[in-house]
Amino acid sequence: MAFMALPMMIVSPQKFATAFSLGGLAVIAGIALLRGPRAHTMHLLSRDRLLFTLSYFGSVFFTLFFSAIMHTYVGTLLCVIVQIVALVWYVVSYLPGGVDGLQSTTRNLFGTARTLLPF
Repeated sequence: MAFMALPMMIVSPQKFATAFSLGGLAVIAGIALLRGPRAHTMHLLSRDRLLFTLSYFGSVFFTLFFSAIMHTYVGTLLCVIVQIVALVWYVVSYLPGGVDGLQSTTRNLFGTARTLLPF
């Protein structure tokens, strides 16, 4: 639902950042309830998922820090972008062939962008 409020990032980044962060945490909590909280926690702390865990939860912390305490637009925006990328990677990684498909799509997008951009 917070994705639908993405245009609100321009008008009120604090509201969007809070809603998006709580929504992302709800997604992870929902998956934890399906898998079992202990098993999911151990999975998040495994070697394969540790990069995601640190990047996502760090971006949530810094998103809320920059939006609620520092009130900086640029810091909030950068952290929300990191949070979106981490959350998409997390959700896609549970789909069969999701990571390979995401890597292929990303590679194609960057290849197309390189040919279109002048630098």
